[in-house]
Amino acid sequence: MLGLYQSQIGPYGGLLEIRFQNGYIEGAVWEPTSDVMEPLKESVAFSINGNEVPAKCLCIPHIHPHKCSLQMNKRKGIVTQFCSDNEGHIRTLCDMDGDVTGNLFNYISMKLVYLNEVISTGLIHKPLILPGPDDIPSALRRKDGSFPKQIITPGLFKGTYSVHGIEVLLFRYKDEYEIHGHKVTGDVNVHASKVSVKILLKYPAYPTEKNSIAAMKTTEPKSSETPLDQIPEHPFSIPSGCYYEATTPLPTRCTARYHGFGQIAYEGFRRPSFTPVQVIVFNNDLLGVVWIELTAFSLFSRVQRTFTKNILNTAESCL
Repeated sequence: MLGLYQSQIGPYGGLLEIRFQNGYIEGAVWEPTSDVMEPLKESVAFSINGNEVPAKCLCIPHIHPHKCSLQMNKRKGIVTQFCSDNEGHIRTLCDMDGDVTGNLFNYISMKLVYLNEVISTGLIHKPLILPGPDDIPSALRRKDGSFPKQIITPGLFKGTYSVHGIEVLLFRYKDEYEIHGHKVTGDVNVHASKVSVKILLKYPAYPTEKNSIAAMKTTEPKSSETPLDQIPEHPFSIPSGCYYEATTPLPTRCTARYHGFGQIAYEGFRRPSFTPVQVIVFNNDLLGVVWIELTAFSLFSRVQRTFTKNILNTAESCL
């Protein structure tokens, strides 16, 4: 049961770590704060006390403890959580967020609506197995076995999504030509588990002379056979005509940038499509995405935390 999971909460998803701590098995929910550079914040969703017979399982034990039960599909590694007091559970979470306003309030309120639908009938947590350096395609290695700084190690990132706030993505290599960013948490437009960003490593991009969104719209991506480690560093600044609301100062140079695609959709994931983007690699832990048609900029910061590893070898990762 120990390991990392994606919670299936409608379009919003969730990141859950089941760990052993202080004599208890705990389910810790990890969520972004309002600052993309800050660590994820945690809250305990359930705990199991194995010292009692039968084992005592409680939902939200630190704020409104009430009985729950967990079922595990050992073949698939899926954990299902059943709550005995869904009304009290949801009411307590609502009270905790009573002083939240604006877009964050709307996000929390809608997520609680979906949580209320599933918490009593069974909240499903699917195993999420994180890739590491060994999952980078060997074709991208240098002769000495190292990897060029122009690419990133796969893993979890926090990213800014305008009115939707900050979401958690898992960047992993599709193959030696593409990196895909999958949503661990999502929103009403592009849901959790969907691909949000595709990075095309064979299509390096370079700053335009005017450094504007208008110039980017007329730039035709071209395939290149240049080795990735020969892509030069170059200056970076937000293109004119591009909206960036975050207060985080950005680096003035980047190690590489690539053409790619970002997924957009109407509410309810209606009429989804991939639109051109440019992905900026500042360093191994920091990425930027210029959404050309949306005239917006997203910043992605690596999640700097080591999570409990999934111990079931038979489980397949949900992303």
